[in-house]
Amino acid sequence: MIKKLLIVLTLIALNLSAADKKTSDEIDHLALAGLLLKDGFVNRANDELKQVDVEDETIDLGRFYTIKGLVLTKLKSYEKANAAFNKALLQEGVEKAIYLYIAQNAYKLQEYQNAIEAINNAGEIANEKTSVISLKAECNWKLENPAQALEILGFGITKFPSEWNFYKQRFNYLVTLKLYQSALQDAQVYLKNSKPTEKVVLSFISALRKSGDTKKAIELAEEANLRFESSADITVILAHLYLDKEMIQAAANLFDEASIEDLKYTKEAAEMMRRAHKFVTALYKNSQMLDLKEKLKQRVAIYIEFGSYERIVASESALYRSELIQDESIRYALAYSYYMIGQHDNAEKELKKLTRPDLFNKATELRKNMQKCKDNHWECEI
Repeated sequence: MIKKLLIVLTLIALNLSAADKKTSDEIDHLALAGLLLKDGFVNRANDELKQVDVEDETIDLGRFYTIKGLVLTKLKSYEKANAAFNKALLQEGVEKAIYLYIAQNAYKLQEYQNAIEAINNAGEIANEKTSVISLKAECNWKLENPAQALEILGFGITKFPSEWNFYKQRFNYLVTLKLYQSALQDAQVYLKNSKPTEKVVLSFISALRKSGDTKKAIELAEEANLRFESSADITVILAHLYLDKEMIQAAANLFDEASIEDLKYTKEAAEMMRRAHKFVTALYKNSQMLDLKEKLKQRVAIYIEFGSYERIVASESALYRSELIQDESIRYALAYSYYMIGQHDNAEKELKKLTRPDLFNKATELRKNMQKCKDNHWECEI
């Protein structure tokens, strides 16, 4: 009985083994690779493709090379991917849409002319995708064909009038070409109709500022400052634009506003108030700084600006305690303050520790003045 049972089990095992072998032989590795790729398992899809016998006449080579190209694209092997796509295109029935993948990979390889040719080979389908039109314009721009790039974007705007990203792309080209009025118009169209991020708006303003057209940049920044009321960064870039025009007080007010919106601008707000000669406000903004060392350093600058030399002298222990005195600019400010209140011995004590060439020369002049004061006090230059 046991012997018969063993024979039965053996026969079952042999049958199962044969069934497993048959199942393994019948696995469609190409189909499985396609499913794995679709589900995001790129490496596993690649492994399945390696098991496909390309010599098998029943294999759909068009599909095989298409999937292989897609897998290699996902693996960032763009050159090999395009080689696979080109092999796919040699097969019958393969759609021209593959040319668009070739174009994208060629762009990543910085083969801009090849990318343009692939887009052209794709036929009418290329004109139905806004991303492809944008890519074609960018390739022409990279190849220093600005007129062609602008023409392509003009076509895109006509065909897809509500694709506002075309305006953003054209803006960047127009700024580079120093066509600022046209660039500003595109920026305004984009801002009015799309939902731009703060980052995009800042890039617009920065581009115009970099171009040197401060007036146009201010126009856009003022509009953006109203639109993004809580954006400290836009407030600050507008302040910098006012500084470019030497409008110190207006810039100071904007930095003050920005510091309320974001505390990281408190230091700049205090500095701008100092430059605008708003002593009380400068000290107030300075008092809000959290970095005690930076606060003290800036306060010395404010005191110097307004001739509050006694306050700098009163801060001597704090300067030493914080080790700010190691900054020779601070040490010279302390020495100068001692000089200005007539404590020349204390001034000399600090001056003799200076080593920076520019400050050393200033110290020499200060010593000359102190000597004059000592010899004839009415000749003391203050």
